[in-house]
Amino acid sequence: MGLLLAVLSIVPVSVLGNVVPGTAIIDKNPVALKPGRAREVDRRVAVDGSTVFPPTGQILFTTVAIDDQVSVLEWLDAERDPHQTLVPHDAVFSTRSTSENRQRNLQMMQVSKETAVLVAFQHLGVDVIDESGINFAEVLPDGPSAGILRVGEVIVDIGGTPITDFQSLQTALDQHSPGDRVEITLEDNDTLEQRKVFITLGEHPDDPTRPFIGIGNVGVRAVQTDLPFDVSIDSGEIGGPSAGLAFTLSILDLLTPGELTGGHRVAVTGTIALDESVGDVGGAEQKAVGARKSGAEVFIVPVNEVADAEKGAGDMPVVGVSTLSEALDVLAGLGGQTTGLALPAQ
Repeated sequence: MGLLLAVLSIVPVSVLGNVVPGTAIIDKNPVALKPGRAREVDRRVAVDGSTVFPPTGQILFTTVAIDDQVSVLEWLDAERDPHQTLVPHDAVFSTRSTSENRQRNLQMMQVSKETAVLVAFQHLGVDVIDESGINFAEVLPDGPSAGILRVGEVIVDIGGTPITDFQSLQTALDQHSPGDRVEITLEDNDTLEQRKVFITLGEHPDDPTRPFIGIGNVGVRAVQTDLPFDVSIDSGEIGGPSAGLAFTLSILDLLTPGELTGGHRVAVTGTIALDESVGDVGGAEQKAVGARKSGAEVFIVPVNEVADAEKGAGDMPVVGVSTLSEALDVLAGLGGQTTGLALPAQ
């Protein structure tokens, strides 16, 4: 029996799929998603140049263990464990190799950390982003700007109205109607050289009464300003973007007096965006198992992930949120000091 188990532990389950075809997931070189760990964030955050307020409660970020070398024995174990999930290899890796996927996840983690720092400062009333125009990745071939605007340019003025963000863009367009000829000032995103052009506004496809420039994949050019002091996060070899909300909450806890968690142990997952919205993640069920085993008293997850997280949560409450403010409301319900958050006088 011992020899059989040893053999099964090294034979890839994909071999079994070749021998016994038609076994669905096995035929697709499966990846196993297993319960991971929940780790305390504050120990990983370093602040240089400001007072910190070490908490007694804890924010935990959660992980999923990914096994892309599933053996026959591991497959049998996954079949018995309700909190392990087998998914097709390409559902996790697409066409990337293991090393390429690892690098991609580390890059996403880096962006997540940087965004969390900016969101925390922003929430504390520090201007961290300078919005300075509207960029676009597409000029519609049949639109009024075809052959006039160029991808790589930024709209900084329309008809004498400075353009910095979506609101100012809307304000400028509201002053015009389809058929109006307007002057647009463009700035090269690389050289910062400006040029002025005239276009005749078209009719918006969704509402012919609204003016239409004819550009797509529109975004705000946002440049990070100098931060008042340095905040860094040591994520080690952990990858992916799903700890963004946890990082943001922990930074807020460390930089402000009082207990953001009310002294409780709170597990958190979810991405964070500059507008403080919380995005969906994967593996909520497996993360819930890790959070529960780590002694979390509640698990905050993206609102769309509640049902999945509850599968692994046991008696641990799961609360869904869609914004940073909603997450802070959850902590306030635990007795946390979440209102009037601001940096202390330096």
